[in-house]
Amino acid sequence: MLSTPAAAQLATLFERACRLDVEALKPGNVGLHGDGHRMQVDDFIASAQAASAPLCRPDATVGERIEDAMRATWQAVGCNTNLGIVLGCAPIVHAALHRNSDETLRASLQRTLAGLTVIDASHTYAAIRLAHPAGIGERAEHDVAQAPVITLLEAMQLAAHRDSIASLYASGHALVFDHLLPKYVAARRRWCSEAWAATTVFMFCLALIPDTHIARKHGAETARSIREKGVQMYVRLEQCRDPVMMQDALMAWDAELKSAGINPGTSADLTVVTAFVADVLDWIEGRREEQQKKKF
Repeated sequence: MLSTPAAAQLATLFERACRLDVEALKPGNVGLHGDGHRMQVDDFIASAQAASAPLCRPDATVGERIEDAMRATWQAVGCNTNLGIVLGCAPIVHAALHRNSDETLRASLQRTLAGLTVIDASHTYAAIRLAHPAGIGERAEHDVAQAPVITLLEAMQLAAHRDSIASLYASGHALVFDHLLPKYVAARRRWCSEAWAATTVFMFCLALIPDTHIARKHGAETARSIREKGVQMYVRLEQCRDPVMMQDALMAWDAELKSAGINPGTSADLTVVTAFVADVLDWIEGRREEQQKKKF
């Protein structure tokens, strides 16, 4: 396990990714470009600051990270601003803290996910009950209102078909590593802007798969409709010489979505997880280079 300074660094990187979440122009989401859905930018910043320390505590399990981060969030803002983000990032934090020196972050993540327990599920169920995300409903089996009898990984595997964050657990975060991360890195290099790189990933998410938060709250047909519009907007963004050329169109869509009460929240969560993974990988590489220099 890495030291407390490493945990503190991960907490800083988590807050940084969450800050990027509100700096990026993401239609339908709360950001510096505009509030919405009865939430404000300050709620998201306060949430990140409250959640970062419990999420990145050196001696915590994945389930404890999730529950403690959500309790801290609730105490800070009294609403669900970051459940998907916390769920997506918690195993990444754990994998980074418990990574062997000869192990990649992704390999450590696979080991972390495989080691999830029923107790992890119990903590996570408590966090979900506290946040009470829209459209959660009730299930005949393995409902979060009941005590879990399966591991957190098994619970996520069962929910993967209806929730993209659960699907991350089931696939070892394959969507992030194989699709979103390359898109983020390429856009960051192309635009020389992390905010526009985050916008690109968000739009790519909307174009790639129906947003599961929209599907739970508004139905599958609405989610498919938003995806169709997302494809059009993403293609236009990719064709721009400068992303600022798309700002007015994105702002107009933002107003349209918010007026309809539609929030592509899962796509936003996936964007934050991607930015966080990118920063963690850069941090790991920086540590490796420092260690190499010390050998000479």
